[in-house]
Amino acid sequence: DIYIYDEIGFWGVTAKQFVSELNALGDITHINLHINSPGGDVFEGIAIFNALKNQGATITVYVDGVAASMASVIAMAGDTVIMPENAFMMIHKPWGFSGGDAEDMRSYADLLDKVESVLLPAYAQKTGKTTDEIAAMLADETWMSGAECLAHGFADQVTPAVEAMACIQSKRTEEFKKMPESIRNMITPPRNSAPRDTTVTIPAPAVTEPSPVPAVSDEATIRARVMAEQKARMSGINDLFAMFGGRYQTLQAQCVADPDCSLEMARER
Repeated sequence: DIYIYDEIGFWGVTAKQFVSELNALGDITHINLHINSPGGDVFEGIAIFNALKNQGATITVYVDGVAASMASVIAMAGDTVIMPENAFMMIHKPWGFSGGDAEDMRSYADLLDKVESVLLPAYAQKTGKTTDEIAAMLADETWMSGAECLAHGFADQVTPAVEAMACIQSKRTEEFKKMPESIRNMITPPRNSAPRDTTVTIPAPAVTEPSPVPAVSDEATIRARVMAEQKARMSGINDLFAMFGGRYQTLQAQCVADPDCSLEMARER
């Protein structure tokens, strides 16, 4: 068995970590993949999906709580997808943050369109729906229960409802407009409840100590400061990549879209 019980990429389940765990299973003919994830980095997710499809084993996917966003794409790698009645899957259009001039924004929009064109076949192949039908569901941020996933071809079996599900640590509740409250309540600061190997320590990135700032209590002031910090971060990253003459646009878009990616982290990548 192998588990994705966290965000995908960032400080959660990375493609490198997942492939390492997958390879450690050795020459096997069957994989049980358990998913409880709000999604995450699209490129990390694509790498995980491709690793599963290329592995050669028969894959049974268990959506133990939620498979949202990029996690739903990974679920499509399963030959059989099994969900409890009260589990959920969500599919939506790729999205992210960008900064820069109009040309930069247009380039980033084109990148998101290309990403969507890569994701559509994964859903279509599993469900038997056309890419146009899938595209309409993506545009609507579609949330589906286990029974609805079965009806639409995203799942193959539905099991009785599970009374208790593990919580997930994530800020992604802010991104989703139509998230059911039952799932929103699951995505909270966790207690490391996922049955994953915790013996491997991933070092945290170096953190630059911020300059002291006066305490503020006004919400508008706090929001303005955060927006200014994000604008400065994105501007710095775009200036950094401008030195390479557009040769690393995909990496640039990833760094800009990740609000936790500082200028120093982008430089190290």
